[in-house]
Amino acid sequence: MSALQAYEAALELTERMLVCARSAQWDRLVELETERGSLLEAIGQDDRDPARDGAARDGKRRILERMIACDAEVATLTQDWMAELRQILNSVDTSQKLERTYSAR
Repeated sequence: MSALQAYEAALELTERMLVCARSAQWDRLVELETERGSLLEAIGQDDRDPARDGAARDGKRRILERMIACDAEVATLTQDWMAELRQILNSVDTSQKLERTYSAR
């Protein structure tokens, strides 16, 4: 696999992550993020020199820009989900405190 093909594969995983975040498939999102992390680590080791070919460099730049945009949206969606989880957990915690308080009497 060429470096550009590896970047394209990473972009495809990133776009799938975004689809998962939009549809609240959090477990699958984590799986894809792990897979992408391994791929990006391999890219970092295999593609140490920037492309001397201007077209390849531009292609990588466009891919990275798209990945950054997807990551930003995933981060926003994840933050919203985390806020919902905090609210649910706080509600459960409050309910448990009330139950303990009134059950002790």
